[in-house]
Amino acid sequence: MQTIDWVDKVATSHLDTVSEVRKLIAEHEYEEAQEALSVLYEAMANSEKRSLGSQLVRLMMHVLKWRYQPDRRSVSWVYSIVNARQEIDSLREYNPSFTRTYIESIWERSFEKAIVEAKAQMNMSRKDKFGPAELTWDQLFDDEYLL
Repeated sequence: MQTIDWVDKVATSHLDTVSEVRKLIAEHEYEEAQEALSVLYEAMANSEKRSLGSQLVRLMMHVLKWRYQPDRRSVSWVYSIVNARQEIDSLREYNPSFTRTYIESIWERSFEKAIVEAKAQMNMSRKDKFGPAELTWDQLFDDEYLL
């Protein structure tokens, strides 16, 4: 049997990887199937983590803009806040390891990224001073943002 580069295969296609694993199981190649599944599992877990982080940054960025540009608030900002919250809720429902503790563990780095994105969207130079106060859990997940 030819050796498959599972990292490359997983990066190319999760469905193709599953198809290969099914073939391996049918051929009783359980160790190789286990290796493939391990690589696939890690890739999927990392993808979910990146997705959660991305949504958290998006949510933080819009809340920052809401706080620092009250005259520019719009329905699209309200929608973005609501949508990011919904996406995070969905990810948390799908992946129970995305607890509040986990989210708080990525909070600081996400906040730093959100500041960079907020500055860009507010048309501020990277050199412009913008040191917003930390966001709280309630501000991000519980406060209402309505026009």
